[in-house]
Amino acid sequence: MSASIVASRLDPAKAGYDYVLPAGEAWIKAVSKGQVFRILDLEGNQAVDTLFYNAADPTERYDANVTIRSQGNIYLTTGSKLMSNEGNVLLTIVADTCGRHDTLGGACAAESNSVRYALDKRHMHSCREQLSPVLWPSGTTA
Repeated sequence: MSASIVASRLDPAKAGYDYVLPAGEAWIKAVSKGQVFRILDLEGNQAVDTLFYNAADPTERYDANVTIRSQGNIYLTTGSKLMSNEGNVLLTIVADTCGRHDTLGGACAAESNSVRYALDKRHMHSCREQLSPVLWPSGTTA
């Protein structure tokens, strides 16, 4: 599958829900079947860490390995179906102005930041630290 840059024909002004997430903050929202979920990088050069779950059964979640095998490609773009750990389609990319998304890296953590950038970077912004409060608001982790 080659990069397939396709701009959405949908008018963002007609969205049923519109929210600008400040950089470095976490957010959680249920998206129903048939709804469109749009991610837009307002400032450029941003990585958007996303986790997708079945709202009715949170044990069913996005699985990069299943997705890669079913797509036959490590990069995602227009038409890619993001698969769950149970082999079900969680969502489909319907428009893409970037053309190449890699979901192999996973969410960064203090440990991976230390390896990538140096030990003194261990305490810099960590995606896992940002996502944890919205996933486990009581402070417990799975």
